[in-house]
This record gives sequence, C-alpha cells and structure tokens, in this order.
Amino acid sequence: MMGRVLAALLGSVFVLSAVQAQAAPDPRGFWLIENERSIIELYDCDSGLCGRIAWIIEGGMEYDTANPDESLRDRPLCGLDILWGFQRDSRDETTWRDGEIYKADDGDIYSARLRMIGERELDVRGFVGIALFGSSQSWTRVSADDFERCTPPDGA
Repeated sequence: MMGRVLAALLGSVFVLSAVQAQAAPDPRGFWLIENERSIIELYDCDSGLCGRIAWIIEGGMEYDTANPDESLRDRPLCGLDILWGFQRDSRDETTWRDGEIYKADDGDIYSARLRMIGERELDVRGFVGIALFGSSQSWTRVSADDFERCTPPDGA
C-alpha cells in the first residue's frame, strides 16, 4: 500500500514537472515596443537569444545616425540586431539575463534583462551596472500577420 502511494506521489511530481517545463513562456516572435514605433523579432542566435528590427513606423528613423562610430551611421536600422547574448535564467524560466540592447536613438549599448509576463507581455530592462539603476519598457507580442516587414532603404 505504501509503495503505491509513494509511486503515485512520484508520478505526480514528474507530471507536474513536465507540465511546468512545457508552460515556460517562449519569447521568440514579434514584439511591438512601448512607443509603438518599431517591432522587434526575437530569435535564437549563436550567442543565445537575439533581436532584430522587423518593422519601423512610417517616417521613423531609417539609418543608425546616432551611432558613435561614424562609419556605421549610414547602415539601415531595418534588420539590424539590437539585442544579443540573452541566456535563460536557470532559477526563473520567465527571465533571460546577461544580454545587451542597442538603443539606436542615442547610439548607446546597455546591459539588459528580459522577463516574460504571461505569453503576451515582455518586460525589457536596460541598465548600466546593476538592474536596479535602469529603466524598463513593456513590449506587446504581435503576430507576423499584423504588420508588413520592413525592407532596408534603397541603396543600403
């Protein structure tokens, strides 16, 4: 009798573990940034989880004009990787750490953390030093059918 109870408990633990592992939110896909001026595609890359610009609002920045490296100021923002190096936190499956984010508006690179809030919201925190001294944005998941992907400007 005790053996059956123990077997049932162990079976329940394995089933719950499997359900929790499947329930881990997946950040890959398309995200409308907080100011609604661009959509970022998060995808797997060699350094972990990365993100590139997939859509830019009409009339928005087209080139990396604020880059501190003058030789890069004429590169198109469309398709540009602006997030890289994120690794899933082993203690919190909703969080990705140790990445960096490029803020094209000012040409700066910040340390960053991503945290899923359900399936449709992503908290993006950029910081210098420690996350306590940073700022966050809330990004909203969108479908690839919701927008037309940008293409680099002519001559780029």
